[in-house]
Amino acid sequence: MRKLCLATIATLLFTGSAFAQASGNFSATAVTPACMINFGNNGKFTNNSPTCNLPGTTTTPYSAECGMMAASIKTSNGSGVTLDIRPSLDTGLFTETNISKNTSGVVPLPIPTATADIGIQVCVTVDGSGAGILPASCVIYDQRFQQLSSNLFNAVLPACADATGVTAPCNLDLILSTLSAHSFDFVVPVGQGTHTVLATWSVFGQTAATQGSTAQIGACVGPGIITVTQMKVFNNSGSLLQF
Repeated sequence: MRKLCLATIATLLFTGSAFAQASGNFSATAVTPACMINFGNNGKFTNNSPTCNLPGTTTTPYSAECGMMAASIKTSNGSGVTLDIRPSLDTGLFTETNISKNTSGVVPLPIPTATADIGIQVCVTVDGSGAGILPASCVIYDQRFQQLSSNLFNAVLPACADATGVTAPCNLDLILSTLSAHSFDFVVPVGQGTHTVLATWSVFGQTAATQGSTAQIGACVGPGIITVTQMKVFNNSGSLLQF
């Protein structure tokens, strides 16, 4: 009877130790400002939205870090301790391409083209490093490439003049503004201790225009939240992670 009790106690102690090692932890941080599309301002975002200092027009590639969310989590010891990091963001993209008639007098008119490219990228680091994060430390959450071109101005050239025959502007404008929510899971194995998880987002873009055309871009992020969950990966789980 005594041996049975001792065996039962030992089993309970072992089970408790296993559960303690496999138990998880959770942390989260949120940013609350929200992006909104302004109907009265041609679909641009409201001024109180957290936007980057993105130039409306840039003929050279542009990229700038815009914001971040940080969370701290304490992990247990043992093999297979892994963090599941999930930054969730509401992202907004604005693009405007406007093509106009060339007034140089050249017939046929060269085809005008306006191009806008804008995107939002999210990067994750743990304790200041992106090493070991799967599938990658940076992921593009949203990107749009918009190009507008037309040769219709050659067909409507006589209409692009006023009553006196003076050339008047003819143009074609396309505006797109969208808001959407995105999330992505980043996975990284870690050791015992307290870890600082940081998610940053940056905006990148470029514009191009020919024959007097114009192009503009804009972006917005918020609200957002980053959640960090401690997981336990066992050797027989079939996971692609190796410890």
